[in-house]
Amino acid sequence: MEPAVKSKTAIVTGAAGSLGSALSGQLVRSGWNVVLLDNNRKGLEEVYDQLAGGEGGEAVLNPFDLAGANPELIENLLAAVESELGGLDALVHCAARFQNLAPSETIPPDEWLEGMQVNLNAPWLLSGMALPLLRQSESGKIVFLLEDLEKVGGSLWGYYGVAKHALRALVGQLATECRSSGVAVKGIDPGPMRSPIRTRVYYSENPADMPSAETAALRISAYLSGEEAWEKDFISLWKAEAG
Repeated sequence: MEPAVKSKTAIVTGAAGSLGSALSGQLVRSGWNVVLLDNNRKGLEEVYDQLAGGEGGEAVLNPFDLAGANPELIENLLAAVESELGGLDALVHCAARFQNLAPSETIPPDEWLEGMQVNLNAPWLLSGMALPLLRQSESGKIVFLLEDLEKVGGSLWGYYGVAKHALRALVGQLATECRSSGVAVKGIDPGPMRSPIRTRVYYSENPADMPSAETAALRISAYLSGEEAWEKDFISLWKAEAG
C-alpha cells in the first residue's frame, strides 16, 4: 500500500475578500488545507461555512487583524499551523486596506499608518517569519498581489498606491534572496475584477460587466499546485501570458 499523500497547506490573508475567498475555495476543493485570515469575522465565517465539511482539504478559520500584527502574534499563528497542519507550503497575500481616493495631505496620520501596516509592513513581517516553514516544503511559495503601477502611482491613491509600489520592490528583493533556498516569491497583477475596492474607485462602472475573481483564483491555484509554471518574478494575469 502506498503511503497517503500529505495535504498541502496555505495561508490566505484577506480570505473574506473577493479574490481571497475565491482562491481559498479553489484550493480547498483541490485538496489543500487553507488557513483563512481576515479581520472581517462575519465575512470570514460565511466563507468558512461554505467550505467546511465539504470534499477536499480543511478550511481553518482565523479572524486575524493585520493592523495589529506583531512578531508575537505571528509566531503563535505559525506555530499553530505547524503543529495542527504539519507545515506550510504557500502564503498568499490578498489582504488590502483602501478607503477612498483623496489627497495625501487630507488623510489622517493614524489612517495612513494603519493602511501602510496592513498593505506593506504586515505582509513583510509575515513573509519573513514564515520562511523557515516554507523552506521545509518541497515547493514553498509566496504570492503578493500587485497593481498596475502606472495606475496607482498617480495622485489621490494615498497609502494604497505607495504600499503597492513598495511591495513590488519587496517582491524583487525576496525573490532574489530566496531563490537559492527553493522558495519561490511572485508578485502578480490579477487585472480588473469585481471587488469592493474597484467599486469605490470606478463608481461609474457596472460591477456586473467586470470579470469575477474566479478566473484569477484558478490561475493562482494552478500555479500553487504546480499545474502552471511562472518563470518570471512579476506576472500579469491579464496583460500577457504568465511565465
